[in-house]
Amino acid sequence: MKPSISILHPGFYTTVQDNGRAGYAHLGVPQSGAMDKHAFMIANAILNNLPHSAMLECTLLGPTIVFNHDVNFVITGSNAGATLDGAQVMEGVPVLAKAKQVLKMSKISGGSRCYLAFAGGLDSQVILGSTSWYYPLTPQGKLTAGMELSLGVSRYGASKNAHLKMQSQSGVSYSSIATINANKGPEFSKLSYTEQQELNNRVFTVSDLWNRMAIQLVETLPNALKSIYTSPVIPGTVQLTPAGKFIILMNDCQTTGGYPRVLQVVASDLNKLAQMQQDSQFRLAIL
Repeated sequence: MKPSISILHPGFYTTVQDNGRAGYAHLGVPQSGAMDKHAFMIANAILNNLPHSAMLECTLLGPTIVFNHDVNFVITGSNAGATLDGAQVMEGVPVLAKAKQVLKMSKISGGSRCYLAFAGGLDSQVILGSTSWYYPLTPQGKLTAGMELSLGVSRYGASKNAHLKMQSQSGVSYSSIATINANKGPEFSKLSYTEQQELNNRVFTVSDLWNRMAIQLVETLPNALKSIYTSPVIPGTVQLTPAGKFIILMNDCQTTGGYPRVLQVVASDLNKLAQMQQDSQFRLAIL
């Protein structure tokens, strides 16, 4: 019998994610996958999982689960305020949960997302090369109460090679104003010189419109740019609408778009954006 967990409370928005679904943009299928790939990578490394192993991505409020078998797990990313049968669970430190123990995660602080990984990874259905949930491509879009999720075969402690064991999560602090680096996009040159200069080193604020698909910013830039022919876009593409609104596309974004692509956020800084939420601020640096 495979080890498993059962969902008592799903949290605010909890999904199964792996490293993403690459190579299907021509079919209109988004990349999906873990938003904060740094936290995702650390979680799998700590448990000696395969690098692409699936785990739970928790947003704003984590889930409450019961372990049906003895399982090693770890939490990375932002602070989840987690307890195992009432005992505090530290981020970045692997823990052995015994069968019937309950893990309760509360409101996430210091960022917007954390990752709950299990030794062996989640044994979720593979669709187009990935286990990442993206409805309607996958049967589920997010966790619901009563679900039972199977786990793979644990490799934790099986190797005598070096292991990554952290006493605490040494990640980025998301409470201060971060710097987001971006390259010039295909339509950047169509902005006036003044508009181009105004973008560099400017502080932007995340609006109330943010999710796994995109982040819309509060600040605007009046412009005379015309819409373009529908063209390819990827996570990190920054679109500028005729109304002057900036939209930063994220992992579940569409594969084409008709708004001018003025910037492209560097891949490593998407991890920082993944931890932002409404009213988070960042300084833009154009490379």
